[in-house]
Amino acid sequence: MEERNEKVTMEYVEACNFIRQYMGSSKKTQAQVARELDISPATLSGFLAGTYKAPHTVISKIEELASISVQKKKAPKEPDYKETSISRIVTNAIRYAHLQGKISVVYGDAGIGKTMAFQKYLENNELAVGITISPTYSSITGVNEKLAEQLGIRERVARKQTTEIVNKLRGSGRVVAIDEAQHLTVRALDHLRCIADESGVGLCLIGNEAVYEKLKGNRGKEFAQLFSRLGMKPHVLVNNITKQDVQSIFGSYVPGNEEMELLFRICRTAYGLRGAVNVFINTLDVFQEITSQGLARMMREMGIG
Repeated sequence: MEERNEKVTMEYVEACNFIRQYMGSSKKTQAQVARELDISPATLSGFLAGTYKAPHTVISKIEELASISVQKKKAPKEPDYKETSISRIVTNAIRYAHLQGKISVVYGDAGIGKTMAFQKYLENNELAVGITISPTYSSITGVNEKLAEQLGIRERVARKQTTEIVNKLRGSGRVVAIDEAQHLTVRALDHLRCIADESGVGLCLIGNEAVYEKLKGNRGKEFAQLFSRLGMKPHVLVNNITKQDVQSIFGSYVPGNEEMELLFRICRTAYGLRGAVNVFINTLDVFQEITSQGLARMMREMGIG
């Protein structure tokens, strides 16, 4: 114990102040911060109250969190969001579903900015309900849980939950946007169609080629009702990314045409815009500046291009 104490450089009051400031700036709850520190909420509560009997064990963890926080602040950040030809397509598809109360789907290559456009629409439209699907939430039950959480529904019985979701959406003027929709099962997709039909709200599905193939279907009439509902279905690819898009995103950070050309080249590969952003950030982190030589070297090290 004494050896551990000798290594602690942060004072108790300083540690408490850091945690309170950290919660304030990050908007995280005390329970969330406790999980970050790998301690129980009760331990953190006792520590802040001054009643925990081994405060040095918590202080050492707080020191680590403080160190990581400083490093994160110094680390290069992604370029600010900029509208691109891809983001306009995604935004238009969500807006179409929103205004018309129809179903739309945006599908295509990964890493080209679909998710960022989805997030931006949610940020700018309070009446948009957005959920992101992972394999864990691919079923009807998973979809209901995600929607219930967004709509503030506490009901857990499946059928009653669906009824409450429909009632909450009916006449609300909302739109439901689903990102990573390729993970949805066909039954979950049809379930969403039923929710949209019953509530009268629009539905926009965003994902890769797989979601369109599921909607299109190759196994008969069970898909026809769903596919026939699609009012807008743009297909977006890395080849849709333009030099103007790259200029818009990186123009204020990148010094010249040669560097911009390298980033554009990455965007047109399977790595897409996400790959270009990753190369940009890593180059800035390692070399502290953006040059064509630095970008090319980072591309080689990352196996891109």
